Amino acid sequence: MIQSRYLKNISFSLKPLIIFSLSLIFMFFLILSTGLLNTVFPYSDTPQNHDETSLKWKYFTEHKDDYDIIFIGGSATHFGVIPKLFDEFMVKEGSNIKSFNFGIQGANASQVDFYLQKILAIKPANLKWIFLDCALDLYIVEFPRSLTDIYWHTPQKTIESFQLTLETNESWKTKAKKIYVNFQSFVYRWLGIARVSNWWNEKILSLSLTKTDSLGSLSATSEDKIIEESGYYAIDWREDFDNWKKRFFNVEKSNKYQKDLQEELAKIKNFSQTNMLIRDKNSHAQGIKIVKTIVSRIEHQNEHVSKKIEPIFVIPPTLEANYNHSAIIQAYNLGYISTLFAFNKPNIFANLFQLDRRVDAAHLNHQGAKEYTLSLAEEFSQHLKNPTKI
Repeated sequence: MIQSRYLKNISFSLKPLIIFSLSLIFMFFLILSTGLLNTVFPYSDTPQNHDETSLKWKYFTEHKDDYDIIFIGGSATHFGVIPKLFDEFMVKEGSNIKSFNFGIQGANASQVDFYLQKILAIKPANLKWIFLDCALDLYIVEFPRSLTDIYWHTPQKTIESFQLTLETNESWKTKAKKIYVNFQSFVYRWLGIARVSNWWNEKILSLSLTKTDSLGSLSATSEDKIIEESGYYAIDWREDFDNWKKRFFNVEKSNKYQKDLQEELAKIKNFSQTNMLIRDKNSHAQGIKIVKTIVSRIEHQNEHVSKKIEPIFVIPPTLEANYNHSAIIQAYNLGYISTLFAFNKPNIFANLFQLDRRVDAAHLNHQGAKEYTLSLAEEFSQHLKNPTKI
């Protein structure tokens, strides 16, 4: 009798622990199954990230066989390359070319590589050239809870980001922080939280997925204009252009830009371009690794298609003080890149670095974009006739 009562007491005391353990097991399998379903049965092939990328991807996939060239990169491409103007120049040069601007605002190198994979996967029938503008020193997510960054955090891309982080010479504290923000984006994607958010906004709150108020969204741009311009959209055309300029290129920042420009011109004058190139292959190893990955993806694609695709890497007209181009130049010197168009030369492309051609240190205004596009088309035209050198 006493023993039976004792056993009942033990059983009663263990019940909370058993319930807690079963709850943990249930949550584990719920998270696992949710993530697997989210990976195996994707919500949509169109990225649901509340900005121009959704619109561009949808349009491009529907017209993928119409294009010979695609420009892919960050905001310097999105705001800087005008496909219509590029195509008109090439027609005058005797080449019937049709191009599309797939620039993505705020995209880092990992995100560019992710969309490159998606583009190659749909196998555009007439694609011959891919122009790549990669900020190779930027491969870590900056806004882990933004839908843009959540979308590209597949298991494969997240692991790649972890590997790149661990291979750096940064402190373990810095590495841990970068791993954490990438893992945070991955968890959101794994659990499908971004998709629940999309459903809630669209079905419950009756909000359009392509209409938000955040900087870089379609709230300040015209969807029809983006399609009409084959993916290009000038910063000048944005409804919030004045606020953008005040925020990013006020008197203080414009003065700093001019100071950086003069310092870079002085450095170019005092040192030859050959001496300025860093040849240590161990420097910027992460950026070089990204380049090799991108090139290998295209080479692999070329093994299975009749029309070969040529990757052309591009350095936009930005100063070294704002973007470190050493990794991509090293990759070119080491032979991983066969073609590189470099516009980070204020001594040669002086007009592209003038204040009246820019809205900030990284972006050109519409006039600057027109001049940059024509310079890019001229370089490409020469490349078709002769091997390209930086």
